Amino acid sequence: MKRFSRSRLIVLALLLLGAGLRLAALGDVPPGLYHDEAFNGLDALRVIEEGDFPLYFPANNGREPLFIYLIAASVSVLGRSPLAVRLPSFFVGFLTLAATYDLARVLFNRRVGRWTLAVLAVTFWHVHLSRMAFRAVLLPLFTALFLAQAARGVKTGRARHWLAAGALYGGMWYTYMAARFTPIALGVVLLVALATRRREALTHWRGGLLFCAAALLVLAPLGAYTLQHPDIVLARTGQVTIFSPEINGGDLWGTLLRHVWNTAAMFFIRGDRIWRHNLAWRPVWDPALGVAFVVGVGVALGGIFSAVAQRRGVGEGKTGVPPFSFAVILLWTAVMALPTLLAEDAPHFLRGVGVLPTAALFPALGLAWIESRVAPHPSPITHHPLHFTFHVSRIPQYAARHTSIILLCIGLFFTTHDYFFTYAHAPLAYHWLEGGAVDLAGALNAARGTGWDGARMLHGPDNGRVLLVDRVLWESWEALPFLVPEERVTFLPLETPPALDKGLTFAVWPYRDWRAEVFSLIARPAYLSVHSGPQVQGDKDPAPYTAALLITADSRPPVPEAIARFGEANGEILLRAALVRPDVGGSTVRLWWDCVTPLAADYTVYVHYLRDGELLTQHDMPPGEGHLPTSHWSPGDLILDGHFLPAVIPDPARDTLRVGFYRSDTGEPLGTWIEVGVIVESDEAKRR
Repeated sequence: MKRFSRSRLIVLALLLLGAGLRLAALGDVPPGLYHDEAFNGLDALRVIEEGDFPLYFPANNGREPLFIYLIAASVSVLGRSPLAVRLPSFFVGFLTLAATYDLARVLFNRRVGRWTLAVLAVTFWHVHLSRMAFRAVLLPLFTALFLAQAARGVKTGRARHWLAAGALYGGMWYTYMAARFTPIALGVVLLVALATRRREALTHWRGGLLFCAAALLVLAPLGAYTLQHPDIVLARTGQVTIFSPEINGGDLWGTLLRHVWNTAAMFFIRGDRIWRHNLAWRPVWDPALGVAFVVGVGVALGGIFSAVAQRRGVGEGKTGVPPFSFAVILLWTAVMALPTLLAEDAPHFLRGVGVLPTAALFPALGLAWIESRVAPHPSPITHHPLHFTFHVSRIPQYAARHTSIILLCIGLFFTTHDYFFTYAHAPLAYHWLEGGAVDLAGALNAARGTGWDGARMLHGPDNGRVLLVDRVLWESWEALPFLVPEERVTFLPLETPPALDKGLTFAVWPYRDWRAEVFSLIARPAYLSVHSGPQVQGDKDPAPYTAALLITADSRPPVPEAIARFGEANGEILLRAALVRPDVGGSTVRLWWDCVTPLAADYTVYVHYLRDGELLTQHDMPPGEGHLPTSHWSPGDLILDGHFLPAVIPDPARDTLRVGFYRSDTGEPLGTWIEVGVIVESDEAKRR
């Protein structure tokens, strides 16, 4: 009873470890919301709003429905946010840990079950999968549940296990397209069973019939839909297969050989290169668990060969484990690697996700073998009851005794470091997960005062601000229509100028001539600002680029007395205020220019940041990040002009600002510069 309780505590601790790795900073890591995830969110919104529950969602190359229904439940409670879309994956991933532990326990024993749970808990691949809104996360769960029930059916012959296995297998087809390869895996396992254990296999014919009946009953609706719409359900397969000349480039066998190697190497040499699925090129197992994986494969092969050598295909080999359990995990892992092996971009961690529950068993078998065979039994330690001296010579003994635990801890360290420190802050992870689109949606929601603002949910009240958006932006990233309700958006071009009383925020495509259109919609004078939106970079883009320009226009607010005056023969500009706002990576100097009469020429603003009278850094740029030239200002316009200074931490007691203008074409200064003290912007001013 004591040992059993200790075993339960270990399982509970491992489940909590796995939950912690999958739940920590879930709203922030990973960044962004990839368009596949946003598509799931959009379909979930349609489920919520229309009450329609289709068997298959045809958009975005077609998707199975089960995961979208889970997202619908989450979004209906939490609202439109990346967290709401991704939270179901956490629960599915957590259940997969428990289900995989159960599978290993049924196929082998509790000790292997605990090691399997430990391995999957710290596996980078599954940690990431449990934090993303990809429907593929459901396949490992259903695989583990189905295989465990099938194994119980074989062991006990009870009908309920066969029925449960069949129902779970039928449900698996509603999860992810890689489930279409499972008939091959089942067929191979059945053929091996008939070839090696025919008499025993045939005794389960009733259970097999129950399994098939339950599976067909659950699968029938989706099967009927597939027969009616094969062009929708089967379209994606033809787009990515290596049998297509567009994929193999006319070299099918060479491509096949490369993919065989890439798929085999993904476990401990080189993994998926796609940043959405993985820390690019990171193998499934780190070096420590990679060693355990190799040992585990050896244990599985050795168990089979031992049984064959002893002609005990029905009985047990030297391992004390039915050799058919080894055969099942080897065959299932090999066959379920086919979805990535036979498609482009091998290895592809989403297409290969069906191997996860059985693949995790190999490092577990290796760790269990090391624990029982390699670790020496400690020799008794004798010492005086009041004095203990720890001998350095015993350190290798302790290390050897806990080799398996040390390897697992190394795996935990690699996953934690690689995921939460390297991957979470990798620029390409941000870009490939379309973090810029999420930040743009957050800026629009923040302007309106409600919805996901990029960091948290704002619960209003809705301030009624008019959001005017270029349709090309709306149609470029699915995260925008998911995170920003369309009824809040007015699309450009627009003929009738909107009222300025509640304020306007424009999001425009920067690479078109937008000034005439946008400023024709703003009643002047106005309080204006322009700043660049977030950076984005597609898979094939050589460098990041600005996704949008954000232009805000409001009624002119009350202003303080001017602190400086700049002018030329026909124009005059007042400086109303200069504040320094600490930002990430530096500080932003914010200047408020008041146009008395517009300047005839275009001028550049320069900001010198001085400490103890010495120049620390400077920033020169035309107002509004170059998008609000002084010649286009109207009398009465108030212009908010920001200048970012990297690595500056303000010290008001020592710092001053030197601000002035010079002509952008000739460099001729506009009068003299002004020097003012540094005033750090208050939190209340930031919120305004």
